[in-house]
Amino acid sequence: MTRAPGRAAPPAGVEVAIGDLDRPDTLDAALDGVEKVFVLPPGYGPDGPVQERDLVAAAARAGVSHLVKLSTSGVTFDATDPISTGHRLGEQVVMDSGLPWTMLRPGTFMTYLHGYAPTIAAEHTMYVTEGDPVSAMIHPRDIAAVAAHVLTTPGHDGRAYTLTGGQALSPRDQADVIGQILDRPIKLVERSAAETRAEFDRLGWSGPRLEALLELKRQSAAWDRKVFDTVERLTGRAPLTLHDWVRENVHVFR
Repeated sequence: MTRAPGRAAPPAGVEVAIGDLDRPDTLDAALDGVEKVFVLPPGYGPDGPVQERDLVAAAARAGVSHLVKLSTSGVTFDATDPISTGHRLGEQVVMDSGLPWTMLRPGTFMTYLHGYAPTIAAEHTMYVTEGDPVSAMIHPRDIAAVAAHVLTTPGHDGRAYTLTGGQALSPRDQADVIGQILDRPIKLVERSAAETRAEFDRLGWSGPRLEALLELKRQSAAWDRKVFDTVERLTGRAPLTLHDWVRENVHVFR
């Protein structure tokens, strides 16, 4: 489903449905004939999980048989940051729908490292915030593999799966992996939270979004290092590694 069909370039054989989560009137047509729905909201505003409510209502009208929601590991660990709280409320909407459901709760995505790419490319330096957690980061393709498995096989109704990579890595470890692939050392510099705020303010990316991220990172230090075997248990193969992800995306660090 896309709100911009002119920009969609799916593989051959994939049908494109036009729909917009912010335009509930488009959802009935988009869900016509659909049996299962992967619930992937882009985020949460002050009004809460409005998109989930509209999508779930349309899914019920369409006779959908299974909802699979992408959530976050913060829900597993009862985090109270705004991001985890938003997902928790979204999960509740899905659970209250009366439709069979499954929750996927990944930890930190490896794609988070894209944010460090400009200074790695320009200065061979990775600036992190003091206290950034050791993280069992997950490759987004592993999340996709689990989602595909859950959507196409039975036995997952009413289950919540926490998803991680196979190894917990500190920011220093992450910088070293990038350096190994680039074949050059990457300097790691720790900033205070105040310094991080000042830098993001300079870039025009501050305010509630940044504060929510910093609070999530602060709380996740208690659990982000925990490794779960869910990916291997459900897909039958070991999770992809950070080396895999950096090799696939090395161009952004050059």
